[in-house]
Amino acid sequence: MRIVAIREATVPIGAAMRNAVISFQTMTASALAVVTDHMVDGAPLIGYAFDSIGRYGKGGLLRERFIPRLLAAPPESLQGADGLIDPELCWRVVMTDEKDGGHGERSGAVGLLDAALWDLSAKARGQPLWRTLAERYATTDAGPLIDSYGSCGHFQSGGGAGNLRDEVARARDLGYRTVKIKVDGRDLRGDAQRIEAALSALPAAELAIDANGKADVADVGWMNMAAGYGLAWIEEPASPLDYAGLAHLAAHCEVPVATGENLFSWDDARNLLRYGGLRPARDRIQVDMLLAYGIPEYRRILAGFEGAGWPRSAFWPHAGHLFAAHVVAGLGLGSHEAAPDASRIYGGFWDGTTVEAGQVRIPDIPGAGYEAKANLYGVLRELAQAPVRSH
Repeated sequence: MRIVAIREATVPIGAAMRNAVISFQTMTASALAVVTDHMVDGAPLIGYAFDSIGRYGKGGLLRERFIPRLLAAPPESLQGADGLIDPELCWRVVMTDEKDGGHGERSGAVGLLDAALWDLSAKARGQPLWRTLAERYATTDAGPLIDSYGSCGHFQSGGGAGNLRDEVARARDLGYRTVKIKVDGRDLRGDAQRIEAALSALPAAELAIDANGKADVADVGWMNMAAGYGLAWIEEPASPLDYAGLAHLAAHCEVPVATGENLFSWDDARNLLRYGGLRPARDRIQVDMLLAYGIPEYRRILAGFEGAGWPRSAFWPHAGHLFAAHVVAGLGLGSHEAAPDASRIYGGFWDGTTVEAGQVRIPDIPGAGYEAKANLYGVLRELAQAPVRSH
């Protein structure tokens, strides 16, 4: 099996909503198709990937550095003993001549390539991706049934307490048992009103809040307000790299803390482990493998935390993409985040999939199953059929 082309596109996914930090109005994402010479039912086998949401597309890095590096590699250097494309061998080639540190946006570009190569690898074996991962890494508690929570409740123009309550109620009606909403982190009164609006639609123990790193961890009043509701967890209260601030908060807050979605390497995750003051029995780690160099680096992070006494059940990856659902299943992680609105290309699951009591069963489809989500596959199919560009 040989790679004959890699095609990428930057896709606008803007929405009229924001969190405590950014507006999503002009947000973009990257889509990727890795085309091979391996034919199945008269068509070339293609590995797809679609970006994690919230960090913008990575087309420049992919076009200028990582795609050319992979295409220039001798084909045999990318093949395992079975002659199929091996994602780990590809990852080593992609990371050639990349210095340690300075991770930045390159970690997302590499993660996207890695995701497409894993989709390809699973398809070549005729397996759903979670099973390929489970067999490769001997996961004893892997399986297609995973926990998932609904992530919604952004700030929207003209959206008041009633709209927020309705959005949370819709997520509950879809089958989610735990729902996460956005808060400001600096507006004690306003955040209390948002929490109470959401609590009119579900119990406190099933509501989580996300401050996107903007809460003042020295503000005892805000933290006492948030903790007083008995929430499921408080997400990213401190700025992602403010480990001392996070440790101070964790020491004075009994509510579980979740963080890590904006840490893109073992280097940063190790500092979180060392200095963040988090507790394995209570808190959650939300590193997003698509933003953090893909499966090889994510496994390093898992191994580091496991060595320090953390269970895999504490890992709840950020993002809600279909790739993450397979990784949760294949590596035996704790839970998956999902945007409940399936009308968005990055929302929901595979067409026809339902959420039941906060759980989702991954369908028995080769690869990550992008082909079974029509609105997303429309974007990917168009990309795969586009004329080949030279790189």
